[in-house]
Amino acid sequence: MYFKITHSAIYNWKGSGTEKEQKNPNLMDSFCHLIIAQEATTQGTWILLVDQGDDTGIPTTNCVEYIIPRICEQFTLEISNLRAFEVWPYHKDDLRLKYTEIVISDVNFDNAGDWVLRNSWRPAGSQDAKILDQLIETVGDKVIREEI
Repeated sequence: MYFKITHSAIYNWKGSGTEKEQKNPNLMDSFCHLIIAQEATTQGTWILLVDQGDDTGIPTTNCVEYIIPRICEQFTLEISNLRAFEVWPYHKDDLRLKYTEIVISDVNFDNAGDWVLRNSWRPAGSQDAKILDQLIETVGDKVIREEI
């Protein structure tokens, strides 16, 4: 597979990422390294949410159902053609969990009018893990990494 990196920067959100929370200046800023890559042959989009360690606010695991729809809206991405991954560069207990795929099953609006997705997690397969590692290696220094 061949990929083109279309975005690589720190991504910020407030609270758990709801529309209402985004407007609340009293809530803590949270952030991760966001990488968006387009696969050349399938035109599929891969989103990588790379955790940046302690003191980065609410982990993506706790708010992914709000921030992925916001990312898709901001970058005009089609959720149905998306693969999303959480990346934990310093995960040592179980290396299979270093790359975790966010399996999106449904997207709806909640009572407050925010997009909310239903999802589950699974460790990425070995081929996907190699691709994710290459994408992270390509974009470089925003990612906190420890050599294994």
